[in-house]
Amino acid sequence: MFKYIKFLFQKLQSSKYIRKGKCNKCGACCRNILLYVGDKSITTEYQFEKVKEWDKHFTNFFVSGVSETGALLFTCKEITPDNKCKVYFFRGIGCRQYPKRNKKFLINGGKPLDGCGYYFAPDKDFKSFLKSN
Repeated sequence: MFKYIKFLFQKLQSSKYIRKGKCNKCGACCRNILLYVGDKSITTEYQFEKVKEWDKHFTNFFVSGVSETGALLFTCKEITPDNKCKVYFFRGIGCRQYPKRNKKFLINGGKPLDGCGYYFAPDKDFKSFLKSN
């Protein structure tokens, strides 16, 4: 029981990552999108068509390529050639939160796209973390 309580305490005290930086307006996040259903990325156009029937928000995207892992890459229909969003004030929650701090994504070495002005950093440095334990 003590080990479990110690584990929970350390988990609560562990360093968290926070998003820092600002948008460079490069448009990369609007042109290289991975869309997911649950935990799995969309890998076929058939899946994409089915997902669009289920959730109309997916109709805002079109297939623009394939990633190294075989997942489809999407582009938003609302991005202009000069990297402006046609519906900026009405954009979806996913766009508003990009890049979202996702624990699995960060643990697996994920990071914002190249050229993105955002980055993730621990909320406290290593020395501060050691002092708190």
